[in-house]
Amino acid sequence: MYRFNSYDGRLERLLEATLMMMECLRDDKRFKLFITGHNGSSAKLPLVKPAMKLDENTQLKVLECMVANTQYTYAGDNTVGAIEMAVEEAEKDDLVIVISDANLDRYRITVQDLAPLQSLKVHAHLIFIGSLGDEADELVRGIPNERAQVCQSSAELPLIIKKLVTNALRQ
Repeated sequence: MYRFNSYDGRLERLLEATLMMMECLRDDKRFKLFITGHNGSSAKLPLVKPAMKLDENTQLKVLECMVANTQYTYAGDNTVGAIEMAVEEAEKDDLVIVISDANLDRYRITVQDLAPLQSLKVHAHLIFIGSLGDEADELVRGIPNERAQVCQSSAELPLIIKKLVTNALRQ
């Protein structure tokens, strides 16, 4: 992620999305916010838990940790493992949003690999914030039920997140 950030701003979009979620939900008691990262070394990097006080200092530390993880990790991808783990650990009807910049072809990620997004237990969604060429667009077209989106601009993030939250609350 760090390497390709200068190419398309994917790290900035990830940080913006994370900050937006922390800001929006920090005082809302209806939601339990878990933010878990994934990188080339691990499918599970706990960053935010519901018991944490999400003041500005804590939010900054979370974002700094995310940047450090992108700089000092091994090459690789754990998007599929992160999705599987998040869906497995979520409670019934939870909203699970996975954000990834996966280099899909490089790591041979296919639509079949993303089957956990179709879980009936939770509302699971994948947002690609970076892609080499149109890899992500092609994969998203193959995932049913609008469970995946491509976000190439920070301006799209609030609308995508709003749509996902609204749809999850309706069901």
